[in-house]
Amino acid sequence: MKRLFLIPLAFAIIACNKNGENNAKKIDSTKIIDSMNVIIKKHNDSIRALNSKNHFEDLSGTHQLTFSADDGTTLSGTVKFIKIMSDGYEVKGQAKSGKNSLIIDGKADRVTKKHINFYGEITQTINGKTESKKKSNTFRDEGKGKFFRLQQKVNSEGFVDYIDIHY
Repeated sequence: MKRLFLIPLAFAIIACNKNGENNAKKIDSTKIIDSMNVIIKKHNDSIRALNSKNHFEDLSGTHQLTFSADDGTTLSGTVKFIKIMSDGYEVKGQAKSGKNSLIIDGKADRVTKKHINFYGEITQTINGKTESKKKSNTFRDEGKGKFFRLQQKVNSEGFVDYIDIHY
C-alpha cells in the first residue's frame, strides 16, 4: 500500500518544475503590439487618403485676381491657393495698379461647385482710402465667365466693387 502511494507521489514531484514555473510557451507581447500597430496605421492611412480627396475640382495653384469698380478703377494681380485639406486652401494674393491695391489673405473652403467660403481679410486701398473686410465672405460662380465673384460687393461708401478670382 505504501508503495502504491509513493508511485503517484514520485510522478507528481517529477512533473512539477522546481522553480514553480509552468512549461507553457511565453508569448512575446511586443510582437503582438507591433502587428496591431501596423494594422491600425494602414487603417488610419486609408482614412487620411479619403479625407484628403477633393469633392470638387482642385483649385491649387496661381489664379488671376481682378478688382473693378463702377468708377472705372481696375486692378489685376494673382492669388495663390495652397491645399491644406480636402477642398480647403490657404489663400494669399494681391492686385495693384499705381497706388491702388487689393490684398487677400486667409483660408477658403470650396463648399459646392459654385461656392467658396473665404475666412480672412480682404484689404483694398483705392484713391488713398483703405477698406477691410474681415468677416466670412463668399465667392460665387455666377455663370458669367470662369471666375468666382465676391458676393459682398457693396463697399462702405455704397458703391459696388467686383472682386473676382479666375479659374
